Amino acid sequence: MNRFLKIFLRDRLIHSIQLAGFGKHPAWNDHIDDVGLTTESLVIVKRILYSEGIASQVSSGAWNRLEESGRALEFDHRFVWSREAQSVVGGIWASIDGKGRGYFPMIICLQIPLNVWRAVRNFLTSVEQLGGACRATNEQQKFRHMFEETQVKLRSDWFSNSDPENKLYDLLQEREEAILNGMIALSQGVKNYQRQGARDGDGSAHFRVPAISPRPKESLEFWAGYLETWLGLRLPCLTLASAGLGPVDIIAGEPVGGDLFCLRASEGGLPMTLPPETDRRTADVRLAAKVYLRSFAQGIIEPVKGRLTRHWWPFK
Repeated sequence: MNRFLKIFLRDRLIHSIQLAGFGKHPAWNDHIDDVGLTTESLVIVKRILYSEGIASQVSSGAWNRLEESGRALEFDHRFVWSREAQSVVGGIWASIDGKGRGYFPMIICLQIPLNVWRAVRNFLTSVEQLGGACRATNEQQKFRHMFEETQVKLRSDWFSNSDPENKLYDLLQEREEAILNGMIALSQGVKNYQRQGARDGDGSAHFRVPAISPRPKESLEFWAGYLETWLGLRLPCLTLASAGLGPVDIIAGEPVGGDLFCLRASEGGLPMTLPPETDRRTADVRLAAKVYLRSFAQGIIEPVKGRLTRHWWPFK
């Protein structure tokens, strides 16, 4: 087993929340002096996501070619990096440094001992609010002060933090077929990845699926919840949702630089993961996917219990 799988999201947090920020901001003439990188996992998040992942795409010119072809997305993403009972929830925003250079984004995230969908549901809004406040200032001292205030508030609200807006989800009926195809593709892809020795840390697997809503928060909760409660993925998994109805990218295992190409690639620059040809097995997966989708629309994210059979199906 490689070092990443041994230590990532295995920190001893014990009901604490660690808040971190890095990247570009107008208050600094170059990269932000790291704020809050207090755990090994947060250091790894910065290294893989920013110092290696985003930096490799900037230096290679891969995103420049996307821009020239009109198939590039701007940095405006929300993400969750999860592993069983621990998660990192964050946001990625387009930004510039004090010299006006804008190739790199600003990233704010928090690490918390919660499973993936609870972490997104309860704490992504706080990250978004802090991100908005940080983008509105050009002062280093104010930037750091906002982090300190948010850190104190999050720790004091640890047991009561919730997002009352997120109750029921109005899944767009016209997107249901695309969403189901994505669920089938993801289910089969995760099984294949696990079958090929993923537990030993052999590489990563990337999947691209459709958004379920214009709100990235809902898409993160939906897809990350599906991975955790229905597909039973126990490896570290990074789920990235772009703004609006842009694609959702899922990277299982330890990402390498090329995996982060997806951050700025529209669907025209990087297509969706296709489901396998229909057979008996995919029909069963489709049935289970429908159950999860309809349950999620009612505000329920729970593990599947027992084997689903067609005669049980309650929806027409």
